[in-house]
Amino acid sequence: MKKKQLSMAVGILSMNLLLMLATLASSAIAAIAKSFPQEPVSKVQLIGSIPQLGQIIATALFTYLTFKMTRKNLGLLAVSFVAIAGIMPAITNNSLNIILACMVLVGFGTGTITNVVPVLLQENFEGEERATVMGWASGVTNVGMMIFTALGGFLGGSNWRNLFWVYGLAFIVFLLAFFLIPQDKKLKDIGTKKEKTNYWTLFKGLNPYVYVLYIINFILSFALMAFTSNQSIVLATQGKGTAYVAGVTALGNVGGILTAAFLTYVRKFTKSNTIAWGFIAFALSFSCIAFSSNIVLHVIGNAFNGVGIVLINATAPYEMSILTDEKQFTLAVSINTLLGSLAGMVVPMILAALQIAPGYSSFIAGIIITVIAAALLLVTRFGTKVEAEQNRKTSEVVK
Repeated sequence: MKKKQLSMAVGILSMNLLLMLATLASSAIAAIAKSFPQEPVSKVQLIGSIPQLGQIIATALFTYLTFKMTRKNLGLLAVSFVAIAGIMPAITNNSLNIILACMVLVGFGTGTITNVVPVLLQENFEGEERATVMGWASGVTNVGMMIFTALGGFLGGSNWRNLFWVYGLAFIVFLLAFFLIPQDKKLKDIGTKKEKTNYWTLFKGLNPYVYVLYIINFILSFALMAFTSNQSIVLATQGKGTAYVAGVTALGNVGGILTAAFLTYVRKFTKSNTIAWGFIAFALSFSCIAFSSNIVLHVIGNAFNGVGIVLINATAPYEMSILTDEKQFTLAVSINTLLGSLAGMVVPMILAALQIAPGYSSFIAGIIITVIAAALLLVTRFGTKVEAEQNRKTSEVVK
């Protein structure tokens, strides 16, 4: 990768450092509740979940905004929302309603970043380099989570209000994005002036394989929800406490970071079946936790979870970028993000409707569905078919 492209990648991916900031304040809910004794605890708990409202709004508006603004400017606007709204509770913190409103705006910023980063990567990178930087995106998110969680805990240890100063680091990200990302065009200015484009036209023109990627995203959301919401329950039956769960989770995070860092070499092994191998990694993560009481295997299980996230989260957007043009990709990514958010909400309901109990039973369900997903992807040779579509489009361009 050339020096110019590397600096561009730094500018774009720096925004991903901020993605986990939407839920950072949830670690201080107990302390905040003590400062607002007149407010119900359930309202204080919204601090951790209400950013999702902002994320859904951002996703719903994303395609529209890309026709009105350049993708670079939209990214800068998103980072500004995170920085300004995030730091406000450190300054104005006498009203829980204001804090909640700020968290909605932070969610709007992170939701926009979730959508704009893959679009910028599609626009500025091609081929295997695009797949590589999309893998780095997942790793950078994990790095951001580790850094900001540790820093937030340090600052907020004496007073929860100080935790919100962490959001000020978003101003540094703003500068990196401003100077390192090249300016682009609004989507409405791309193509011929005679060409009329609307959302329905873009949606109807999507390649059928894009819908398969939507299903893959739903299964990924299922696996993530089943793992993260049930691991502590499974380990509690083995006599493991909260500190133990936090410890093996933190150590396991390294698996995702290393996979993202060396994704180019990993893909040489997984080739066109990278998503299938991602689901195999998920199945192994569930198995290591459910069928062992060994701390080493528990760390490895969490590492496999990170590996699965990176392999799928890096490859699915890359394949989606192959199957769509510039205008279609913005719509495809926003729909994918929206479906992922909704999936996270309905998965617990689906498990309850199927009478699958929390804990061990949910882990077994996770193993079954991820193994089936991997098997179907391998048998149908889905990745190979996507590559064939890429070769077809390349040959058409050459002609």
